[in-house]
Amino acid sequence: MSSERSRRSSAVHSSSATVPSAPPLPAALPAPRPLQRARDAAYRFIGYPPSRPSSAQSPGEDRPWLSGRLPTLGATENAMASHKTGLEINAIAVNGSGTHVLLGGKEIFKTVKVENGVCIEEINLRTAIRSTPTSASGRPRQTYSIDIADVAWAKGNSSHFVAAATSSGKIILYDLGHAGIQAAQLHEHFRQVHKVTFNPHSGNLLLSGSQDGTVRLWDIRDARDQASTLRSKRKYSGQSDGVRDVKWSPTDGVDFAFGTDSGWVQCWDMRNLNAPKVKIPAHALSCNIVDWHPDGKHLASAGSDKTVRVWDVSGHRRGKASWEIKTPYPVLNARWRPSCESSMPADNGARQCTQLVTGYDREHPTLHLWDFRRPALPFREMVPYPSAPTDLTWHSRDLLWTVGREGVFLQADIQHASKVIDKRNLQTFDVSSSGEVNFVVQKRGQQRRSPNLSSKRNTTTFLPGTNDSQSTTDAATGAPIDSVAPRSSPLTHVSRSWQDDSLDHSFLSIRPARQSKRSNSGVKASSSSHNPAILVLDRILHNRMSFSPQQLAVRGILPYHLDPKVFRFLASNYARIPHLAAEADEVLAGSLLRGLQRNHDAAETAGLYQLAQTWKIVGFAADNFLKAGAGSVSAVANSAGAPAGGDGGRRGVEQGGEGSPFALGRLLPELLRYHTGRGDAQTATQMLLLLVPLLPCSCPLPDDVAERNTLAYQDALSLAGSLPQEIAAIIDAHLAHLVQKGLNPLQVESILCTYHEQLLQNRLFAEAASIRKLAFPAFPSVYEDYMTDNHVHLKCSKCGKPVERGAEKHKCEGGDTGMEACPYCWEVSSPFGMGRLMATCLLCNHSMHAGCAKEWFGRGGGDGCAVEGCLCRCVAQG
Repeated sequence: MSSERSRRSSAVHSSSATVPSAPPLPAALPAPRPLQRARDAAYRFIGYPPSRPSSAQSPGEDRPWLSGRLPTLGATENAMASHKTGLEINAIAVNGSGTHVLLGGKEIFKTVKVENGVCIEEINLRTAIRSTPTSASGRPRQTYSIDIADVAWAKGNSSHFVAAATSSGKIILYDLGHAGIQAAQLHEHFRQVHKVTFNPHSGNLLLSGSQDGTVRLWDIRDARDQASTLRSKRKYSGQSDGVRDVKWSPTDGVDFAFGTDSGWVQCWDMRNLNAPKVKIPAHALSCNIVDWHPDGKHLASAGSDKTVRVWDVSGHRRGKASWEIKTPYPVLNARWRPSCESSMPADNGARQCTQLVTGYDREHPTLHLWDFRRPALPFREMVPYPSAPTDLTWHSRDLLWTVGREGVFLQADIQHASKVIDKRNLQTFDVSSSGEVNFVVQKRGQQRRSPNLSSKRNTTTFLPGTNDSQSTTDAATGAPIDSVAPRSSPLTHVSRSWQDDSLDHSFLSIRPARQSKRSNSGVKASSSSHNPAILVLDRILHNRMSFSPQQLAVRGILPYHLDPKVFRFLASNYARIPHLAAEADEVLAGSLLRGLQRNHDAAETAGLYQLAQTWKIVGFAADNFLKAGAGSVSAVANSAGAPAGGDGGRRGVEQGGEGSPFALGRLLPELLRYHTGRGDAQTATQMLLLLVPLLPCSCPLPDDVAERNTLAYQDALSLAGSLPQEIAAIIDAHLAHLVQKGLNPLQVESILCTYHEQLLQNRLFAEAASIRKLAFPAFPSVYEDYMTDNHVHLKCSKCGKPVERGAEKHKCEGGDTGMEACPYCWEVSSPFGMGRLMATCLLCNHSMHAGCAKEWFGRGGGDGCAVEGCLCRCVAQG
């Protein structure tokens, strides 16, 4: 066994200088017996760990619909795979070829190979470390617990090195060829190391970000010479806050970025130790994640303030976010989705990246896939674990690798994640208080293949490490499909999502191009198939009007709804009736007729001619009723200037008696029914205030209806705190005459309450206060919510607004500047008594201390306003 291991180790070192090799396979285990295989399969189904790890000799025993996507699966079948460890996993890292994954946590540190949808454990580093008694220097190994916070896998010629960041501040470097012995210790951080990352261009360079507020640069090539401890090459001290995440630029091998606890994002050139290239206050709370866009010009940051922002760090708009997404929860993980081929013909086959996946805090396990072309709504969502994943990374455009506290490594096929828009109602409407209605509808379309892509493209997907070879060539060009993979990540597979899967005619749709002369879009086809062009994010999103959901929107005014300006005009110009009187004397009768005429004039001025005619007819009916009742009242009516009309129009009203439709007893209920049915509580209220005092008590309500109304008001007034004798007096004084005149008090209260709410919605507070005044105390629903909200405020001497806050400092709502001091004493408190109590002139709106006003207008002999230059005579001189 030892000779076999040494032979494999030497083979790894001899070939590392040319082609990176995969980690060595474990020693072959004897094939399990049939009974053992059945037991292990049952344990995997019910969730208990098997008797031994899955081996390379028995992958076929797993069920393919649970373990993952095999080479025989089609392009539309699910490629999900999972590996259960039973131990909490904190971090995940992928090797350069995408065939192996490194898992790290408090009690776990091992590599897993993912092949043909089957996860196979290869090297258990934690077990190997504990079983090795000596360190790399030959000294006895120190026994300590490794609580791993993050892991990283080196790239290129250093691909046999992995790094583990611990909560104690140590970074331990391991050589997979000597799994049981640590290659070096990196111990210069004195607080927890949150992130470690290897340079994708130079795999020997390692960055580490710590809670001590520093980022350090290490060169792991020194591990061959310094077997015990490595010294950092450079230290970047951005500020005193802890560094939460650090990432290398995908296009420039010397640039990196990190985010801090205070919400700052900094971009550095590793050759410059003095200051960062870019420093941005990105978030109000901690910045938990930074991730570079594939174009190398934009950087995404996500934080605990529930936002994802994209920054242009190439030199334009550095201080302002270019794009932003509002997330439902604090974001702890975020990664750009690998690019796909653009669907726009003018892009000449260039690739684009507009989607980003987000993970949230522990209480919210949902993963959302967002598209910045429609940032208000997630594109897809999935819930892989009962709690939020602890770490995630993209294996390819379709496959998302996640780990969680449940101890499960999961390969999720994003194509089979549910679309959020499929769970949403595509029709919605809303009505504003001003009567406007908005309605939006969208057809739920079926997913179709984009017509801008070649339908002859071979979309067969191979998981990494597949030995099956098939002809995977582009039918249009004849070039191998896997040749379009970037040189920096030589994967042996391709994603089956060559097209933009957001263009499903439901979430997004592509608009047809106009028939015009073909123009140069500025994107040239790459001369080398190994390096396809990546579109700059700004260019994609500024052109996002080409990608839009096919929605139909309608906006208008509700039927029978008055224009807000017309409503406010009528409320300000209609007749003001102080109370709902039971009977009308000669003086009140004249006021009512003048009120009817005023309402007619106001409606006619507003252009509501039908309503004006209604007021005219009601005025004729009221005048006719008064003339038929008493001569004295008729004289008052004539002197009040009753509405005059043509003889033909007046003759029908004057001939109406008790059974005539123009009799007030029949006319008012019909008018109330008509206007309340149209939602016009304003006109209904005016009808009540002007006509109820004129109604005769000849048509009372039925006894059972009157009794129910009396009981209802007894209960309501009792709950409002009224005494029994007070309740009886209120019913006799304010409600009994309505019952005798055939009006339901509950309907009257409903009309007054509705009109009161409409006045408040239109900010007509004075008119609303007058309605509350006439409704007191008979109709509690109108005024009861405003009994405790009465306050007296002084007016600001500058802007005239009430001082509702900051009264002690004499600051008004109009600004932060204080009110003018007392023009008499110029002090905070009056030296003549009454303290800070202020008095305000209702004519000029100037204020002064009440004590100073008494002194000024009394013994001071002042005959005008104390403010210099004001000519107001605040106190009338007798």
